[in-house]
Amino acid sequence: MDRNESGKTESGIMLQLFAIIAVVIVLVILVFATLSAALSATYGTGAGNGSYGSGMPSSGTSSAFTINNTSFNKINTLPAGVLVNNSTNTINVTSRDVTLVLEAAPTWYPRQGDFWLAYGLVNPNIVMGSGTTIHFVFINMDNITHMPAITTISPPYSYMPMQDGMMGSGTGSGSGMMGYQNNGTGTWPAIGPMLPGTSVQVPDPAYSATNLSVTFNSPDTFWYICLVPGHAQMGMYGKISVIGA
Repeated sequence: MDRNESGKTESGIMLQLFAIIAVVIVLVILVFATLSAALSATYGTGAGNGSYGSGMPSSGTSSAFTINNTSFNKINTLPAGVLVNNSTNTINVTSRDVTLVLEAAPTWYPRQGDFWLAYGLVNPNIVMGSGTTIHFVFINMDNITHMPAITTISPPYSYMPMQDGMMGSGTGSGSGMMGYQNNGTGTWPAIGPMLPGTSVQVPDPAYSATNLSVTFNSPDTFWYICLVPGHAQMGMYGKISVIGA
């Protein structure tokens, strides 16, 4: 085979490889769309027993809702049984049932990039005893889309986090996409819907939000992350440390 034929063969292989990658990306996007639509699903029966929320606490309507600045300021106060440690970037939960508010990359905060903000802390470590139920209220105060999730898959994350555990590296009965599809015990305790960003700034803008409730039944390590491709990879994640009772 001469040099030209060899070059053509290599080019053909590269084209096939790019085609396969493109197909995988399309399939992942379709999976994300399916996740966003499945607002009534329940995930996990092991270390993390989670489900989609029911809207704002006590509303009992839908897990996806909108909230304006006035309502946000009312709920974004430190609840009883929660201590904030600025020096260690830690939130300690002593109550057995508590609601925590996490903001997705608020545009007003003096930090660039993708991150979670909770009571003045960026991507804090949330520490609690086993048997604690946390009602996470994720609010997108950014101008781009975000998608919250709770997982046992640890960083570093790839561009598409749900692929990280596809080959069986998760701690549940399934991992990655298969863990989600087969109700893996703990790999993805809760996955929220896509939360569109707020593009128009008005005197009292409405932000998209969701409420994910998870009961952490036994000591383990979890992570709250953003599933939008590239966001967790760039640092949009925080640790959840479940210790003994």
